[in-house]
Amino acid sequence: MGNMVESSDKVADETTTKKPPTALQRAAAAVDRGIAAGTAKVATWVSTKPWTTIALALFISALCTLGFMNIRSEDQPDKLFVPDNSRAFRDRRWVESRFPNDASVSTMILDHKNGRNLLDKEALLEVFDVYDRVLATSSDGGNRGYDQRSCAVNTRNPAQPCQKSGILAFWGWDRATLEADTDIITTINRQDVPDCCSGAGPFVVLGQNAGKIKRDDAGSVISIGTLQLNFYLNAKTKKGGRDKKNRELEKEFDKLRDKGSYDYLDKPLKPLTSFAQSENVGGGFDYDQALINGASILIFLYAFWAMHQRKDPYSSRGWLGVAAACVVLVAVAAGFGLAIAGGTVFSATASIAIFLILGIGLDDAFVIVGAELVHRGDFSEDAAKVKDGADVYEIASKRVVRAMAAAGPSIFVTSITDAVAFYAGAITTIPAIRAFCIFCGTCVLTDYLLQTTLFVAILTLDMRMKLQRGARELNEEAQMRCCKPCVTSALSDPKINGARPTSFFGGRYASVLLSKPGMAFVLLSTAALVCVAAVGASRVTADFQYQDFFVETDAFGNDLPYAWFKSDFEFQERYFRDGNQYPIGVYTSTADYFTEGATTQQFYQEYAQQPYVVTESVLGNWYDAHQLYAASNPPQTSEEYKTSVATWLQTDEGKGYQEDVLMDADNNILATKTDVRWKFNKKELDTPMILNRMLRSRKFGRKHASAVKPRFYQFAFVFAEGIRVVLRESVISLCIACVAVLVVLLLLLGDLWAACLVASSVIMVCLITYGSIYWYNDHLNNVSAFFVIIAVGLATDASAHYCVAFLESSQSSRKDRAVEALDLLGPPVFLGGTSTILGICLTGFCVTYVFQTFFRYLIRFVG
Repeated sequence: MGNMVESSDKVADETTTKKPPTALQRAAAAVDRGIAAGTAKVATWVSTKPWTTIALALFISALCTLGFMNIRSEDQPDKLFVPDNSRAFRDRRWVESRFPNDASVSTMILDHKNGRNLLDKEALLEVFDVYDRVLATSSDGGNRGYDQRSCAVNTRNPAQPCQKSGILAFWGWDRATLEADTDIITTINRQDVPDCCSGAGPFVVLGQNAGKIKRDDAGSVISIGTLQLNFYLNAKTKKGGRDKKNRELEKEFDKLRDKGSYDYLDKPLKPLTSFAQSENVGGGFDYDQALINGASILIFLYAFWAMHQRKDPYSSRGWLGVAAACVVLVAVAAGFGLAIAGGTVFSATASIAIFLILGIGLDDAFVIVGAELVHRGDFSEDAAKVKDGADVYEIASKRVVRAMAAAGPSIFVTSITDAVAFYAGAITTIPAIRAFCIFCGTCVLTDYLLQTTLFVAILTLDMRMKLQRGARELNEEAQMRCCKPCVTSALSDPKINGARPTSFFGGRYASVLLSKPGMAFVLLSTAALVCVAAVGASRVTADFQYQDFFVETDAFGNDLPYAWFKSDFEFQERYFRDGNQYPIGVYTSTADYFTEGATTQQFYQEYAQQPYVVTESVLGNWYDAHQLYAASNPPQTSEEYKTSVATWLQTDEGKGYQEDVLMDADNNILATKTDVRWKFNKKELDTPMILNRMLRSRKFGRKHASAVKPRFYQFAFVFAEGIRVVLRESVISLCIACVAVLVVLLLLLGDLWAACLVASSVIMVCLITYGSIYWYNDHLNNVSAFFVIIAVGLATDASAHYCVAFLESSQSSRKDRAVEALDLLGPPVFLGGTSTILGICLTGFCVTYVFQTFFRYLIRFVG
C-alpha cells in the first residue's frame, strides 16, 4: 500500500497514462503511511526488546483473562437461539413473573404391544401397575418421591394432594373404581368427567393423554394404542431457586423404562424427564468437545508441519508455527476474558470461535513469516556481518522490521475488516449469535495486537538464532561437528539461500488461472454456482425443530448417554402433538373486570368460535365459571365484583381456579389465565403453523379485547417467533456487515473498484451459504442463520489480503500485479485456510446439530 497514490492507474496496462490521485486516494495513502510508520515503530521496539515484549504481552493477556471470574454460561437453546426482545420472549417473562412454573414434569409414555387395545381393562390395570411403580420410586434416602414428599401441590381436590394427568383420571386414579367400571368405552367417551389432579382444566381431556386413537362411525373412541402419564414435581426450593435434588429422583424415574413385565405394554417404556434431556444434550456436547480438542491439536501439528522444511534450514521454522498457534490461543483467552468482563454470556457454541481465530491468526503469522522469506537472498550477507563482529541483535531487528513493514498494512486491513464484520453481526437480538460475534470481533483485535507484538518478538528470537548459526557455519564450526550432508544444507550456503524461488501459486497456478481459458472457467463456474445458490435461496423455508438438539449415536453408530431420549421425544411429538390438540395459555392483564365484563365475556365466546380453537377448552374459563357462581346475586359495583371473585375462589366451586386468577391484597385482579387448546385437523404440526396461529390470535385479541390486554403464550412460541425475526435480522445484519466492510476497505484502500470487488465476493459467499440451506435439506432457523452471518467475517479475510497485495505491487500491468499477489500471498493464505479446514474436518464427526451445521456451512465457504 505504499504505492497507494498510484492505485487508480493500477487498473490499466503500463501504456496507460497515469492519472492524478483523487482526494480519497490521497487520504488512503496518508492512512497507509500512518499504518506503515506505526507498524515499523512497534516492530522496532519489539525486535530490540523481545523478552520484555513477551513478558508484557503475557502479563497484559493474563490481566484480560481475569474477566473469566465474571463468567456467565448458558446451554439452554431457548435462551441462546431465540431473540431476547421478541414479543413472545416478553410474554414469557410476563407469564413467569405472574404465573411461575414451580413444577417440573416427568412423563411416562406407554405404547401397546402387538397392536393390542389399551382400553381393555387388563391393559388399564397394567397402567395402574406402572403408576404404582412411579409412586414407589424414591431418592435422597427415601425423603423424595412422586407422592406428597416432592410432588407439586394440587389445589383442585384436597383428597388428591399431587398434580398429575393421564387416562387414569377417568377413574380418579383409583384402581378399585376402574375394576368396578363395567363399561370403559362409555366412560372414556364422556366429556364431563372432572379432572381431580390436573392444572390443565376442570375436565379430563382424552386427546392430551392418548394417541393412536381409533373411532367408530359415530366418532366415539373404541381403541387406543399409546398413553402418557404426567407426574409433576415441586421444582422450587424454600429459598426461591430451582430444586436440583429432583434430578436424582428423575434419574430413578428413568430407570423404570426397563422394569416390570407386561402383557399389553411394550418395553422398554418411554420416560421423559428434564434430567434425561439435560444428560442427552450435555452428553452430545461432551462428545463434540473431545473432537474439538482433537481438532485444536491437529491444527498445532499442522502449524509445525507447514513451517518445517527438512531440506531448507532457512525456511524451516516448525517450532515457530507451534508458537504462532500458542499466540492465537493466548489471544483467544484474552479476547474471551475481555468480552466476558463486558457481560457477554458464554455458551458451547462460543468454542467455534477458537477454530475461526486459529485460522485467521495463523493466516496472519504465515503472512508475516512469508514477508521475511522474500528476503532470504541477503541472509548469507547478514550472517557474514555477524561473523565479522556486527551486532546480531541489530541485524535481526532490521530484518524483522523490514518484514513487518511489508506485512503490517495487509494484516491490519484484514483484521479491521474482520472485526468490523463480526461487530456488525453483533447487532442481532439472537443471544448466541450476538455473543459469538462479540467474542470473534474482540479476539480478532487481540490477535492482531499479539501477532504484531508477541509473535514478532518470538520471530526476532528465531532470527537471532538463525543468524548466529549461520555465523558459526561460516567459521567452519559446523564442519568440525557434523558430516557433509549437514554442511550441504547449512544456513550459510548461497545455493540454499539464494533468491526466493517462485511459489506454485505465482507460477503454474497463476499461469493457468490468469489465462483466458482459466479466467473464463472461473467466471462461468462462479456464475453457475451463484445461480444455483440463488435458486436454493429462493426456496429456503423457515422452521425450527427443538428435537434437532437431541442426539442418539456417535459418528461410529455407538449409543451416546440417554440416546433413547430423542426417539422417545419424537414419539411424543408424533402421537401427542402432531395432528392433535395443542395446549396454549390465554392470559389477561390488570383491568376493571366489572366494567369490562361484557368485553371479557365476548372475547372468550368469540375466541372459542375460531376455526382452530377447541371450543370446549375455552368454555371452562374463570370468568364464565364466576358468572355462573354469582348468577343468583350478581355484583353491582366494581368493589362488589372484586369481593365476589375473592369469595368465589375460596369456595369448592372456585378453588380449582385459584392458580388461574392473581389478586393483590385489595382484591384487585392483576392477571388471569385460561388453558386453551388448538386443533390442527390431523395436519403435521410445524413451527410456521404455530407461528401463524399465534399471530392470528394476537390480532384477534387486539381487535376484540384490547382493554384487558390479552396475551397468548406457549413455550414453543419463543422459537416460533424466533423464526419470524431471524429472517429479517439475518438480512439486516448481512447488509450492515457488507456495507461496513465496504466503507472500511474504501477508506483504507482508497480504491472504489477494489473495495467493491472485495464486497462483491463477500456477498457471493453469503449468497452461496444461504442457498446451501436448501440444498442441504435444512431450514432457515436461528442456528443456520448464525453461520450465514459469520460468513461475512471469514469471506473478507483472503479477499482483502489479495486485494492489498495487488494494490501494493510495483509491477506495471494488471496481470503481473495479480501474479505477484498470488506469488507472495498464495502460500500463507493457503496454509491459513488449510489449517482451518483441517480443524473443521474433525467437526464432521460431531453429533450435535450446532456443530454439524457448523461443519456443513463453514466447509463450504472456507473451501
